[in-house]
Amino acid sequence: MSIYTFWPMLKKELREQYRTYRLFIAMIVFLLLGISAPIVTWLTPDLLKSLGNGVTIILPPQTATDALNAYLKNMVQLPALALILLAMGAIADERSRGTAVTILTKPVPRSIFVLAKFLAYELTLILSIVLAAAGAFYYTGQLFRPLPIGPFLTLNVALLAFLTLTLALTILSSTLVRSTIAAGGLAFLGFIVLVVLPDLNATIGQALPSALFRTGRVTQLLAGTASFVDTWQPVLIGFGLAILLIALACLIYRYQEI
Repeated sequence: MSIYTFWPMLKKELREQYRTYRLFIAMIVFLLLGISAPIVTWLTPDLLKSLGNGVTIILPPQTATDALNAYLKNMVQLPALALILLAMGAIADERSRGTAVTILTKPVPRSIFVLAKFLAYELTLILSIVLAAAGAFYYTGQLFRPLPIGPFLTLNVALLAFLTLTLALTILSSTLVRSTIAAGGLAFLGFIVLVVLPDLNATIGQALPSALFRTGRVTQLLAGTASFVDTWQPVLIGFGLAILLIALACLIYRYQEI
């Protein structure tokens, strides 16, 4: 791979995300979800009182841990769906419109074409997670107490691994079919499997980044009792699976008729 070919392609993809507002959409969605988690957690007791209709609802005092669990729950669901919607046409749309042919007739290897798109979305994902994490960390500290920085950063790296795997599934799906809608459907199906499979198989559940988002594991991380292997093995597996999926997308696209 030549950096002189890859860099212009990456800049093209980043410029396209900027001009089509994908970058801003992702940043806004992630930031709102990050900020809303501690705020909604703080307001939950008052909301339940107002909806009680004369019935006494006893709720334990909300804590920073509750706000963190709410943040993780928010970040696993809607951001993944937003990523699928934003990236499902990354390759399929260019094939259907014929623009991919124009680019690939130049001396641009197909692997670089795929990798540039993936990395552009990955950079958008990283920036969006940083904004969401900053918002959640700040408001949790203001409304409850400051979260331990180490465990909080670890959980956000795990979020990055989980969402990177979702993004890789989306890019692979966009490579397999010409229809953007079909690519989105395939990616959504893969995301459902990614979410449901850990509940069906405990071994798989412990091997994926989502294992760190369980309430018990979050408590262990905050208390400093989680082992190094149990913490970082799922994260590395998540990134490793994402790399394998992107490598598969590059291989398929290399021999695919444009």
